[in-house]
Amino acid sequence: MNKQANIVYVLSGYAKCATSNNEKYKLGNKHSIGLLTTDKNYQENLKQLKRFVKELGWESIMFCMVEEVGDVNTLSNNVLISSFIRAQENGQSLVVNDQPITVH
Repeated sequence: MNKQANIVYVLSGYAKCATSNNEKYKLGNKHSIGLLTTDKNYQENLKQLKRFVKELGWESIMFCMVEEVGDVNTLSNNVLISSFIRAQENGQSLVVNDQPITVH
């Protein structure tokens, strides 16, 4: 199997909730997000990836960090593990932290 095909790029950042009918997130609150994608050209396709996040009910999307993950066994969090698997199956997956970002 081609090792390159197993790589998932984790783009970490934040976004603001843009939907008022979401029970889990309050409209206007910013949350930490992680977009997992198999798109090795994610830099060139950032506009398209942000559109994917926006269609899921988020706006003001900002990515701050990127990490390459080639082995699911290096992930310790069950949410990230399931998102990694979804990204490999579907090309991308979004993870949103339940707690809003607060400014101190």
